[in-house]
Amino acid sequence: MTDYHVTCDCGAVGMSLTGEPRVRGHCHCQACRTLLNTPYHSVNAWMPEQVRITSGEADLIDFQHPYLKMRKIYCGKCGEVMFNTNAMDWRVVSQHLMAKNNDGILPDELKSLSHFHYGGRVIDVVDDLPKKE
Repeated sequence: MTDYHVTCDCGAVGMSLTGEPRVRGHCHCQACRTLLNTPYHSVNAWMPEQVRITSGEADLIDFQHPYLKMRKIYCGKCGEVMFNTNAMDWRVVSQHLMAKNNDGILPDELKSLSHFHYGGRVIDVVDDLPKKE
């Protein structure tokens, strides 16, 4: 079983992710764009039981979006988003955070397999990955 360990930019919060992510891809849904203020979100999503805060839990801020069934969990000291949740309560972790904690390289086993909700995109992405509506 694979374990990944990540920290926020300032090192106050640590998080452990165990096993394979449920999803590996680029999400183009309106909800992610609204919550994170980005045109799309490159993510790895784990089930709640696969994610554990290992340090700095008291430094986390849990922001519940006012009308989406989504939350953003971030470090109150540096602002680094550790994960957000989706409507299924999965722990959605940015691939950027995973790469930053791996010497700037996203491990092959965490790279995106497809784009999803691509029909709702706000920008076109040119790559060889499947584009799912």
